[in-house]
Amino acid sequence: MAVGDLPVRLSSFVGRESELVDLAELAGVHRLVTLTGPGGGGKTRLALTLADRLRPLYSGGVRWVGLAEIADAEVVLPAVADALGLPEATEEAVTAKLADAPLLLVVDNCEHLLDPVARLIRRLLRACPPLKVLATSQEALGNPGEVVFTVPPLGAESARLFVERAQAASYTFEQTEGNAADIASICERLDGVPLAIELAAAWVPALSPAQIADRLDDSLRVLTGGDREAMPRHRTLRGALDWSWDLLSSPERDLLAQLSVFPAGFTVDAVEAVADLGDADVLQSLSRLVNRSLVMVQQGDEVLRYRLLQIVRQYAANQLGGDSGPARRHAQYMLALVEQAAGKLAGDEQQEWVETLVQERQSIRTALRWFIEQGEVESAARVAVGTWWAAYLLGRYGEPRTWLEEVLRLPGELPSALRAEALVAVGTLAHLQGDAEVAETRLQEGFTTYREAGDRSGEAMELNWRGGVAMRRGDYAEARRLGERCVELWRELGDESKLSRALDFQGMRELLAGELDRAEVLAREARIRYERDGDGEGLGWVTMLLGAVAHYRGDRLVAHTLLTEARRRSEANSQTATLAWSLQLLGQEARRDGDLDQSDQLLGESLELHNDSGNRWRVASILEALAATALARPDVPRAVRLLGHAALIREKLGTPVPAVEQSEVSETAAAARTALPAEEFRLHWTEGEILGLDEVLGAQPTGRRTSSPLRIAESRVEPLHIVALGTSEVRRNETLLDAGDWGYAKPRELFYFLLGSGPVRKDQIGAELWPEASAASLRNSFHSCLHQLRRTLGRSDWITFRKGRYEFNQTLDHTYDVAALESAAAAGDLQRVIDLYQGDYLTDLSATWANSRRQSLRHLFEQSLFRLADHHYRSGHPEDAATLYERAIAHDPLLETAHQALIKLHLSTGNRAQAVRQYNHLTTLLADELNTTPSPQTTALLDP
Repeated sequence: MAVGDLPVRLSSFVGRESELVDLAELAGVHRLVTLTGPGGGGKTRLALTLADRLRPLYSGGVRWVGLAEIADAEVVLPAVADALGLPEATEEAVTAKLADAPLLLVVDNCEHLLDPVARLIRRLLRACPPLKVLATSQEALGNPGEVVFTVPPLGAESARLFVERAQAASYTFEQTEGNAADIASICERLDGVPLAIELAAAWVPALSPAQIADRLDDSLRVLTGGDREAMPRHRTLRGALDWSWDLLSSPERDLLAQLSVFPAGFTVDAVEAVADLGDADVLQSLSRLVNRSLVMVQQGDEVLRYRLLQIVRQYAANQLGGDSGPARRHAQYMLALVEQAAGKLAGDEQQEWVETLVQERQSIRTALRWFIEQGEVESAARVAVGTWWAAYLLGRYGEPRTWLEEVLRLPGELPSALRAEALVAVGTLAHLQGDAEVAETRLQEGFTTYREAGDRSGEAMELNWRGGVAMRRGDYAEARRLGERCVELWRELGDESKLSRALDFQGMRELLAGELDRAEVLAREARIRYERDGDGEGLGWVTMLLGAVAHYRGDRLVAHTLLTEARRRSEANSQTATLAWSLQLLGQEARRDGDLDQSDQLLGESLELHNDSGNRWRVASILEALAATALARPDVPRAVRLLGHAALIREKLGTPVPAVEQSEVSETAAAARTALPAEEFRLHWTEGEILGLDEVLGAQPTGRRTSSPLRIAESRVEPLHIVALGTSEVRRNETLLDAGDWGYAKPRELFYFLLGSGPVRKDQIGAELWPEASAASLRNSFHSCLHQLRRTLGRSDWITFRKGRYEFNQTLDHTYDVAALESAAAAGDLQRVIDLYQGDYLTDLSATWANSRRQSLRHLFEQSLFRLADHHYRSGHPEDAATLYERAIAHDPLLETAHQALIKLHLSTGNRAQAVRQYNHLTTLLADELNTTPSPQTTALLDP
């Protein structure tokens, strides 16, 4: 139905300030701007809001043509005529009307009438020079001169949309610390699609956010019952998707359905391997789906990736029916990719292929699950075996072990070599997680299978493993004997890669035995071999090993240099185990330097990494190192609790303190025992044994708990005073943090981002701060940046981590000018908003997220100026109103609406000469800065 004036909406418009600013600029320069995006993505609401804001610039007005309910191409021209208020629906009449004065024509929902709408708009633009057109469509019109603006999903604003719509449905609803993570999860799983979020929020009177999130696996059934004033197809999610589906050709429908087998992103190579469209062209159909906003494009450095919104994927999967062909082809493609990658994980292509497997991890999981469900045991085992080493390199032991165990439990025979590989893999992972009984059982099965097949590599693996077991139980002589035999055997077999590993493993055993000279000799030989082979992972590990040797020798300078290098390498190559070891040793070095906060922070990060990977043996060692730092503060009760918990872990694992660590642990325990009465010492030791890990880390002498389970030590709270408007600065207490305190630019950017984002996941942070980073490099860049940020702020709990999300800790003492400004705006205190706005937000940051925030705050400031000026004018104080308009112009000399308001004010008070001077001033500014003239609306103000 065509509507002449802009439709009236009864609900608020949330966010999109950056998009509105960009679109206003585009509409000022180009005559045809088309908003594209998937159904329910917010194109109509964005166009409506933009048109309303642009209305003052068009003396001929803004007219709205809604095509959603028009099915006949013959009705398009009458719809335009109706919107223009013309009694005669002819192109001549429409052209005559549009040629009168500058007018913005908004044509909404063009996708189902694309060709006739495009032709009509093309003719009208040619015949009517003053005309501008804003169109919305799931697909671009394809006209000459058209500028296409793809409407992105909502980002951080999606949570605000959910809350506002939920409050409209239930006025008592509030966002709290308890439901914030569930709200974020809902918005994330719905890909920031506004319609889907609004439909989810409508359930709030009946369901909690957690209950809504639990039901989103069937979002097409759940997300119904929308706004009754909306078009029928926007009252349910299925209705919006039905509309898009009906516009597709048969090959496009087939391809979209088949693409639903991809659980996440995919490449064009994967599409070609999975899709079967008969004689139809796959790439052409893929291109059409991209153009129709049903397949999203993810930019990459070299290779484009694609993905489906989850709601589109669910819908498309329903269209696939019982056809198992795409799922089979998808699983087979992933198997081939995994096996290709597995052969590349020991050389100079290691990092590239690890990143590939990380990028495809969701598709690999889907393929593995499909093979298991189909009973294709051998294929499932090949996928599980092919991925475990990459997971090991990343320090992620739990998931690959679970998959391998499940595969080994399946009925059916596996080829001997494959079964042996799977058994040794799961045994090795169990060993790394401290599960000695399972490790021994599985490894023995694997070694036996190798021997029965006549494969001597199994013997070498067994020697290596037995050496590791002996080391952990403190039998260093046996560990040396077995390790040396393992090295000899790999030399005999001529496996250069395995020999290098055996050398550095044996070097680590000698280190833990306290045999530093032996460890150094082995590590240096391994390093030469790794350098020759271009093995980045091996070089990172052996550099850490040599740094550890220097650390335990007391060679502080060499230790710090090597460990810092090992940390850099491990961050670059996503080596979690190497990074965790490096952080631990650097933390112990920091304690020796007297920097106890830095020591706690580094040890805490190491503990988090080891604990996440399930390496409880190393967790015990780090707890003992933390105890030494606690004792140095001195916080003796905490030190004793940490020692008690470490002792409990060692008792359960059957692993004594390594010889190289024994003297420090013994000294810490002895000093703590001396410092406390015997009964109090036993009490705190028992507390350490009773409390869980999170509790023992968070426990304070007063019995309080910190907000973050991995908060290692409380330091005095120095309040932060944060300014982002005008000259940005952060003061810790009264001390200004300068560039040297921040270390480099990214920690400061991360700080300001977290200040305004609410709880966010690491990948969401990465999308804004490291948009080009791979998943693997993001992990390392982020953790390095977070580490520096926490160090700069002086307390690690300024940035908390809960339920997989990072957040600025609003409970600690701080002031923030942006938060104060937004509170004043919410309270309607316009003067307070104006006083607080001392300049634009973070003018030295050009990141997209900062630009969006800057534009939003600038708009809030300008609106406050205009509203307060209008209030003063209506109250009989035009001079106060003029002052506010002048401030708006001082802030943005090219803000034509402020000049217009000031000209109107001067005219209304009879001061035409001043109005003319203001107009002439604007004319000069526009000519000098933009080489343009005032708009017709401004010029018309001075017409007699």
